Amino acid sequence: MSPSGPTLYEVLGLTPAASAAEIKSAYRKAARETHPDHGGDGEKFHRVTNAYRVLSDPGQKESYDRTIGSGGSGSGSAGRPAGGTPGPANPAARRAAAGNTAGRTPAADLDTPPVFVPDFSPRNPPLIPLTLAGQQVHGSPRRPGLLSRFGAAAGRFDAENRTIRLLDRELLDEYPAARLVNGLHIPDAGPGGGNLDVGHVLLGGYRMAVLGSLMASPGNYRWDGRHLQHRGREVSTLRLADAVRTLQSRFPDCNVAGWLVLHSPNGNPFEPIIDYPPSLSRSAPATLHVANPGGLVRELRRFFAEGPTPSVVQLPVLAPLIDASSR
Repeated sequence: MSPSGPTLYEVLGLTPAASAAEIKSAYRKAARETHPDHGGDGEKFHRVTNAYRVLSDPGQKESYDRTIGSGGSGSGSAGRPAGGTPGPANPAARRAAAGNTAGRTPAADLDTPPVFVPDFSPRNPPLIPLTLAGQQVHGSPRRPGLLSRFGAAAGRFDAENRTIRLLDRELLDEYPAARLVNGLHIPDAGPGGGNLDVGHVLLGGYRMAVLGSLMASPGNYRWDGRHLQHRGREVSTLRLADAVRTLQSRFPDCNVAGWLVLHSPNGNPFEPIIDYPPSLSRSAPATLHVANPGGLVRELRRFFAEGPTPSVVQLPVLAPLIDASSR
């Protein structure tokens, strides 16, 4: 450790001679050990993500290596302190970290450390505590009341827990900037007023996915872009369209879309089968989609990867979402 603090390499337990693969492996190990969700320290977690954000970008790494005089080799015993701020030290580097995607594939952009916006430092505290900003999952499904524990509400509760487990297992680990907020209760911005119970909101970059979860009865379903039917009867979409409209109005800088995920009681991720009329273009932009668990993760991955700066975590958006979730 240098007198002025550890270098970014030392934060990850590496030397400047480390390869890109070694940097990535060390980051994942250090992130697991320091993540607040696993009992780690929020400040250490942000130092780890800051180190990886710089060292995983060839341009920023080259610039950083020059500041410590390593040129990518040697022990790196003398160096620039890693510091406590969660982002690169200068505004140009922060902009590059948030927006420079040249030479990268959209899928690769998901597997990068989060960039918190607006940036913060010890003198400029974050909008929400670091322990909250660093967590990927917030809130929990709203439990059904005593009189509805054996009906549709109980099924929805079970389905929402399945969705959380699905996203945690299949998406969140490969998308560190994603933030999943569950059990939201928000005022409806529509003319009817009232309140909306929203199962989940997944925030990533400047995109927001509003998710509803239901247990599916056996048999095929038909979705025409507005109405969901099962055996000739219309199925509730949980007012997802209203929730999408409300959240789009409240957060105009975000691209908001909704998904209703149908879980099969037998746990098969590719059931139920969802049929679409020939006139419905599945590649066209839409505000509401229906998917089984197997299709949901694939569609969400594409939705966020195609958005601008998917590694950004918008703290002014995340904070009110957490406030609207159940505690």
